Amino acid sequence: MTTSPSLARPEIQAELISEALGSASVGFLVWDEHRRYIAANAAACEILGTTLEQLLGKEVGGHTIEGQEAVDEALASGFASGTTTVQRFNGRKAVEVFYAIFKTKTAGMPFVATVIAPLST
Repeated sequence: MTTSPSLARPEIQAELISEALGSASVGFLVWDEHRRYIAANAAACEILGTTLEQLLGKEVGGHTIEGQEAVDEALASGFASGTTTVQRFNGRKAVEVFYAIFKTKTAGMPFVATVIAPLST
């Protein structure tokens, strides 16, 4: 199967990736050098028990048991993964999640991203 050459255009790829992340069933979060959330998809908000408006600007790792250790490890090495228990913002039962934290660039500027997925529903 061959694909259309137009699919390789950067603007098409950006739109496809954006839509895929926006509708993904795993959480995707982006945070800045001050360890504050600056972007998240709907799944991340659902997993964390919050709205996007409530999440933006909050400290990364502030609602996890081992959160700060994972954040420190990721910043030192460029990547960290594992499991942790998340205390949800809305007070619902805590949830155990798999996470992967990695350095990336958004709009040409360095940021850190996190993917989270509940280990059970």
